Amino acid sequence: MFALLIEGGPVMTPLGLCSIATTGALAERRRADEAGGRRPGSKRGEGISVSRVLPAALLLALLASGPAQAAYSGLTVVPTADVLAPGQACVDYQVYTPTAFASGPEAVYVNTQYALGSRAEVGMDFDLTQDAPTGAVLNGKLALLPLDTGIGLAAGIYNAGENLRPISYLAATAEVSDRLRLHAGAHRTPDEESQGFVGAEYQVGQRVWLWGEYLAGDENASAATLYYQLSDHWGISIGLQRPNDRECDDSLVLDIGCVHPAW
Repeated sequence: MFALLIEGGPVMTPLGLCSIATTGALAERRRADEAGGRRPGSKRGEGISVSRVLPAALLLALLASGPAQAAYSGLTVVPTADVLAPGQACVDYQVYTPTAFASGPEAVYVNTQYALGSRAEVGMDFDLTQDAPTGAVLNGKLALLPLDTGIGLAAGIYNAGENLRPISYLAATAEVSDRLRLHAGAHRTPDEESQGFVGAEYQVGQRVWLWGEYLAGDENASAATLYYQLSDHWGISIGLQRPNDRECDDSLVLDIGCVHPAW
């Protein structure tokens, strides 16, 4: 995740971060492994070789002066219509842990995101989970309507890799007031199934926001998140992610992110 910054300080609402691909996207990666003759959790066939992308990721990490994955920028689960400002780079570290009442698997990701001009961004994500497949997957977003028009609109793809068909989405964001923003849109899965999503973020203090969101589909989830802006460059969030499939365990999601301001 990351808080969107501008010259001189953060914007009034944090941009939810390089949020990791959803539960459904991770399930799609497992299916790709199985189709390629690999068990889930074995060498990731859909990804791009780490040796090809690690130098670029390390460069972004240095530029951001903080720890460096990348899925679409958004909240914990759903994307938003926000994009980074020209020249900005985002790096964040994201951890999924079981709740006190569950025993689900732990997962660790490193995200990077970089602005391309004023209306686009691209990113790359890495799975650092123990025994996880190696490689990286890509994402990109294009702002179709900027937020200053009243309702922002963006289109993007994520989970793009060598043996994966990317998932596409359309996201709209409305600034209802100085403190409240609403988000809505839909994902288009590789199976050409549309999955709607909604989200809201509310500023409860100078540096504190609450997020709530839901992404339809049995393989996806809802989430409730508390976000705190540590400084002009750093932010942290902790959220509860609840799978729509109630046979799956809930997870706590901790995210620490850094955004290098435009230069």
